[in-house]
Amino acid sequence: LGLKDPSRPFPTGSELGVLKWRFQSRDESLVPLSISCWPSASGAQCYVNMEYESAVDYDLERVVVAIPLPHMSHAPQVNQVDGDWRYDSRRGALLWSIELIDNTNRSGSMEFVVPACDPDALYPIEVSFSSSKTFCDVVIEGVSSTQTGAPVKYGQKRGMSTAAYHVV
Repeated sequence: LGLKDPSRPFPTGSELGVLKWRFQSRDESLVPLSISCWPSASGAQCYVNMEYESAVDYDLERVVVAIPLPHMSHAPQVNQVDGDWRYDSRRGALLWSIELIDNTNRSGSMEFVVPACDPDALYPIEVSFSSSKTFCDVVIEGVSSTQTGAPVKYGQKRGMSTAAYHVV
């Protein structure tokens, strides 16, 4: 890999993305984290059961599941949660946070109650997370000067993060 114009010097002293890889698929078995939501209306209330499941063999960090809620003047009643939760009144969303999903908690759930609403009001659910692992472990084996071919000092940072992850 190299810069488009090899006559220009390689910028040093600042981060530069040389290789970015994007993955898109409709095959849900490849998704690192699946989210399920089952709303159930009962009288003046809507009971919502949610679950997450991760089938990947690497850790997911700083997981946040943002569930839009019907217009409310107060936080929903959260009856059970694996992780933490916070009501963001500005966004009108319940934020379900799991700091780390690893081999000890590949699945989890949350149950909350909101005023009766159309189940579609709870979508789209936005999910964000990061990981130090990637779908394919690309490794840089070395960096050399395009002019002399001599090895040069370099650093690398690999990781995965969500740009847009919606449950619709």
